[in-house]
Amino acid sequence: MSNAKTFQQVWRKHGFVSAVIKSLARLIGKRVLIDGVDTDYPIKPVLRDMSMPAKEDSAATHKGYVRWNHVLPLPTDRMMLHIGAETVENFLVVADAWAQALSHFILPGSHVMDVGCGCGRTARLLAVNPNVLEFTGFDVVEPYIDWCNRFFSETYPGRFSFHHLDVQTERYNPNGKLSCKTTRFPSADGTINLIYAASVFTHLYPEDLSCYAAEMNRVLKSDGLAVVSIHDQPKGSDLFSGSEHRADYKAGHFLSLMQKAGFVLHEDIGDLCGQRTFVLQKV
Repeated sequence: MSNAKTFQQVWRKHGFVSAVIKSLARLIGKRVLIDGVDTDYPIKPVLRDMSMPAKEDSAATHKGYVRWNHVLPLPTDRMMLHIGAETVENFLVVADAWAQALSHFILPGSHVMDVGCGCGRTARLLAVNPNVLEFTGFDVVEPYIDWCNRFFSETYPGRFSFHHLDVQTERYNPNGKLSCKTTRFPSADGTINLIYAASVFTHLYPEDLSCYAAEMNRVLKSDGLAVVSIHDQPKGSDLFSGSEHRADYKAGHFLSLMQKAGFVLHEDIGDLCGQRTFVLQKV
């Protein structure tokens, strides 16, 4: 496009001043991008790999950050993306928020369990909590577990263990051999002080939620606490609506399901990272 035509086009759409700036920039060989004139404005975002984490992710770390001695590395972009973190900033902000909230309820010498631990987002900050004596995490996505066992054991040997539960879910583990009804959490009865599920019940149907709730109750000690989050905006007057992509429960209905599994409300935290969060006590 000639300078004259460019000047006219920019003038018509963006005014005289923008036209002068664009024309002068072209004369001196500089680039001033203007919407509707330049085909590369706005600059198109880099396409992201939306596939689920794979075996190669379990041995990889984030390319944007070097490894430091005695510091847990960051997982790959793809691993972060599939726990809902589109950026490193989001990954760390949510980790910090959950770790701070949980720390209010973690007493000295606690055994903590993470339901749906992913790539250890919250676990990485609980690693520096002196009250966490032992930590057990599990997930249905095996590369997450392989990543956590590899890098947590290198940085914090002895305190952390992660387990793959091969539970079938349409979205996260379609070829799984277990159902929520038949699976058992990787701890004996009454051995956990605090168990948490950050954005897990937000993907479960009511029957599966009830199975997970029963297992949470089984592994908790008699005075144990469970910290869980939900989406609480089902459609219309429905008590539940959604799918594995997003499940919503009326708060009262959710609490009634948890009561049937042997829990009472200890505290309604309210919003935490965009989800309604409750502290429940085993009874």
